Amino acid sequence: MTITIWIVKGLLAALFAFSGLNKLFLPKPKLLEKGMKGLIQLEEKPIKVIGLLEVLGAIGLILPGLLHFFPVLSGVAALCLGLTMIVAARTHHRLQLSIIPNLVILAMCLFLAYWTFFGAI
Repeated sequence: MTITIWIVKGLLAALFAFSGLNKLFLPKPKLLEKGMKGLIQLEEKPIKVIGLLEVLGAIGLILPGLLHFFPVLSGVAALCLGLTMIVAARTHHRLQLSIIPNLVILAMCLFLAYWTFFGAI
């Protein structure tokens, strides 16, 4: 199960790092052009804050387990990133966009948090 957990951590970290770095360094029109239509109602500054939080969450998924320093923090990071997916799903639903990707990522975050808190890792 440890290999599965690390695969999920790696996938989520790569996803959130990529998304967060894009939000940090690309202007809003370029993000909308790339298909991030859920950001249409947000100003530039909140988009940058979301990007920073996603990058920090990606680091929080990997670093504690890698350094064997408070590995429970990976579960906390997964829960926080899961909360962002709940907010994103609500925003997508309001804009009549698909929420399926948000729900899949949320399920992965909850799986990771569960096994971090209650599994034998």
